[in-house]
Amino acid sequence: MIRPSLWLHGASLTCATWRKVIDGLPLAQTPNLPAVETDARVEAYADMLQPLAPDGAVLVGHSLGGMVALELAARTRPAALILIEAVPTVVDTFAGRLAGRVLPAVLKRIPPRRLAGLTGVGEPKTVARELRAQIPHWGADAIADQMRAAAAYDGRGRLSKIAAPTLLVRGTRNRATRRGMNALATGIVDSELLELDGGHNLPLEMPETVRVQIDAFLTRRLG
Repeated sequence: MIRPSLWLHGASLTCATWRKVIDGLPLAQTPNLPAVETDARVEAYADMLQPLAPDGAVLVGHSLGGMVALELAARTRPAALILIEAVPTVVDTFAGRLAGRVLPAVLKRIPPRRLAGLTGVGEPKTVARELRAQIPHWGADAIADQMRAAAAYDGRGRLSKIAAPTLLVRGTRNRATRRGMNALATGIVDSELLELDGGHNLPLEMPETVRVQIDAFLTRRLG
């Protein structure tokens, strides 16, 4: 892929999420989500990252990064959009609304290294190792801000604005995103839904497979 591309990581992770996925892509940009000085919102992240998303770029986002990529795709004219284990909102369920009110406050009290250990429980060893390496990059306040932004976003009204070919990638072992990814598949007209035998952190768990599937989609749809 020789097109410009922007790859956005999930909450509490870093740009290192994409280290193995983007190998050999000279025009790939993989920023860390920027610090937001006031109210942390997906829209605020998109405001700050929009200069990195020119028309004709490929936008890729994982989890919270997928929300930001979705917001950017509604504002710009990307060549393609790839959303990995992302949902348009969590405010459509009681559990999501509750988590949005409670989780940021809880996360502020958990040291990031401790959070990395807790998050890695039950994950494959390669994923747990990456979580331990990436999550401590952030302070507890920054992680809470990212979670608060994810909990507040409602991108359902953006879906009809997405005209670009869109690949939706979800892990079969994570049921938490199933409802939201179905909503993306229904709401984005030109979308394809792909399931991989993995969990939420697919770019960490199977980076080579993720890259192969993205390349195949872009070749098929963009030539």
